[in-house]
Amino acid sequence: MFTKNDKISIRQVEVLLILDLYSKAILFLPRNAAEIANQDGWICLIGATILALFYGYIITRLVKRFPNDTFVEFSSKILSKPVGIFLSILLIIKLTVTVSFELRTFGEVVKQVLLPKTPIEIIISSMLLMACYLVRKGFEARARLGEILFFIVLIPIIAVYILLLPNVDFENIQPILTTPLPKILKGSYNLSLDYVSIELILLVGPLLNNHKKLGRASFNAILFVGILNVISAVIALGVFGVIGTKTQVWPVMVLMGLVEIPGAFIERQEILIMTFWILSVFSFISASIYFISLIITRITKSADQNFLVLPLVPFIYIISLLPNNIVQTSDWILFMRDYFRFLFLFPIPLILLLVARLRKLGEPIEK
Repeated sequence: MFTKNDKISIRQVEVLLILDLYSKAILFLPRNAAEIANQDGWICLIGATILALFYGYIITRLVKRFPNDTFVEFSSKILSKPVGIFLSILLIIKLTVTVSFELRTFGEVVKQVLLPKTPIEIIISSMLLMACYLVRKGFEARARLGEILFFIVLIPIIAVYILLLPNVDFENIQPILTTPLPKILKGSYNLSLDYVSIELILLVGPLLNNHKKLGRASFNAILFVGILNVISAVIALGVFGVIGTKTQVWPVMVLMGLVEIPGAFIERQEILIMTFWILSVFSFISASIYFISLIITRITKSADQNFLVLPLVPFIYIISLLPNNIVQTSDWILFMRDYFRFLFLFPIPLILLLVARLRKLGEPIEK
């Protein structure tokens, strides 16, 4: 009975944002941080979290000025309709390419770790179709599932981190601050782009039943994920050292193999982290597909969003298979990060917010 109710609570927004943010970093971030700043990688992650909090502040202030509009409507009101439509199409392209490469990364990891004999096309199409099924049930259904996945995904990961603490050698992250400050700042900026899911807040306005606490929800979600990212990097560096962390393809997964669960009722504990990651990736993919179809619905002023979901499947599927292998996929992801991810995290929302304030557009919700 809830499938047509697309109003969600602030708590659900917070939960969904945590899942979407964490899916981008759970396996790879410790290695990326170590490659940037060696044992100071965790410091870069602190800087990245601070930048992400700033991105979230700008975006939530903008959304709160137009509580009943998505990015499509308020960008058209602020910068004229042609410019708003152009920016909305650019956002569609960016989300489509991002979710396609995330889907390809998911397929490559699952094939290498869990299903080596299964064609990657089957793995990708299975995840894509399951995500589309959830999207067609509405955003409120996804929010309810997110509340369940939150405990399934994050509580076990936090428990694993606690169990790993005795294995951490803090001498491996010393001495600190040996990396030049410009390199730390650049690394913080690069790692902050992994918080790209923050941009999805631009589209949630009409879906909320209460906008007043949106800023706090964004702050809490980003800070929570940021703390988990810093902890995972410290543990990986403390256990493997700088060189070991750099050479591990998926350091967090290897860490799971080191955990000794009382009773030894699970033979391969690292499969657990794969399960948690798959669930969080499922959350991110379903969110991206939902918002792509939402933007198209708002641009075309269509009365029904569901019929747009399935036509998106072949486009996402084909784009996900364009890279030849995981190496080329990673190169394309880095290209997207360097040239496109930043656009809707900071410059475009900031320009929209400043112009809206100058033109006195929107109705800001005061504290």
